[in-house]
Amino acid sequence: MLMKMKMKIPVIGPVKITFDQTVAPGFYKAEEKTEAERFLFRWIGGDITGEIMIAGTDKIIKYDVGDEEYWLETPEEYFAENEPDTSNGKKKSYSFSFSSEDDDAPPKITRFAGQGIETIHGYRTKKWITTVTSAEKKMIIEEWFVDKLPLLDLHDSLKAEMLFLFNPDTTASAKERFEFNSNLLLEQMDTLHTLEPLSGRSVKTNFLLYDEDEDPEFTMGFEILELYAESVDTAFFTIPERFKKTVK
Repeated sequence: MLMKMKMKIPVIGPVKITFDQTVAPGFYKAEEKTEAERFLFRWIGGDITGEIMIAGTDKIIKYDVGDEEYWLETPEEYFAENEPDTSNGKKKSYSFSFSSEDDDAPPKITRFAGQGIETIHGYRTKKWITTVTSAEKKMIIEEWFVDKLPLLDLHDSLKAEMLFLFNPDTTASAKERFEFNSNLLLEQMDTLHTLEPLSGRSVKTNFLLYDEDEDPEFTMGFEILELYAESVDTAFFTIPERFKKTVK
């Protein structure tokens, strides 16, 4: 599965992250590439990094394509590394907070469906637009849903099995799903609303956050570019012999 995330972050500007995940029974491989458009921030990414999990082994392989090196991590190291860091008030994700010291009223949430069917990367989708408005901010969520996506369900199931093998003590790993939509956001918001969760799977989602300006303060989009099933040689889940082993 090939996915792309695009963000426009204050000061840094546009950033694109490409995710390429391949999963098979007993095998999981993921690669990630980050690119910043502005020249001053191109140091942020450019290299391709990846990880490989193989059932029956006790270490996770991590590697850097640009440096041509790899290293091993224990499950404890790997899952601790991927836990959100909330110490000292730091967060890895951008905050979509709608709270205000001067505004005790809950945000207003509305949703309407687009007209007709839109084709996104070969998928026949229905577009939904959800708007969350407070006294100071507004967020618009554009989503393109399909009723069913069996290959994505299979991908999530196989990935969850691999994560559970390496981290059986974390129940969330067994329920791993690819989700990037308004359903999750509305669940996490501290407000009451009467909207029913959207059914199906989203193949493309855009978040646009507005402050007082007409142009969005922050944007983030996620879409599935490719999703298919084919025979996979287990040799695919190895690293090139030229890569040197290192310690991180």
